[in-house]
Amino acid sequence: MELTIRRSLDGAFIIDCGDEHRCFSMWLERELNKDRQFIPSLVAQLKNLSGLAELHIDSDEFRFEANLDEVTIAVSQDNATENQALLEEAMSLDAAHSACGYDDFLELLNSIETY
Repeated sequence: MELTIRRSLDGAFIIDCGDEHRCFSMWLERELNKDRQFIPSLVAQLKNLSGLAELHIDSDEFRFEANLDEVTIAVSQDNATENQALLEEAMSLDAAHSACGYDDFLELLNSIETY
């Protein structure tokens, strides 16, 4: 998975995981810029998965799911009226859903954490 990490002039993270994984980029940017400890916390939760267990994280804007094989994220349609702009942005970018392997996602998080 490609990855570009930058910081804006005000210190906010800008994360680009490429077009195929745009939904991950959007989610990680929003969560990391709200809480700098988000990535270490997420890594710890993912490393605690075992067997057939799954991790589910629902935010106002995204629905994240992970198991030991695959990690997926999608723009949440639960509050579509509240998040219409985000949903339209994601759809226009063809980025309403992203998926990758568990190990690839951990590598992505580790790269962001060490940036």
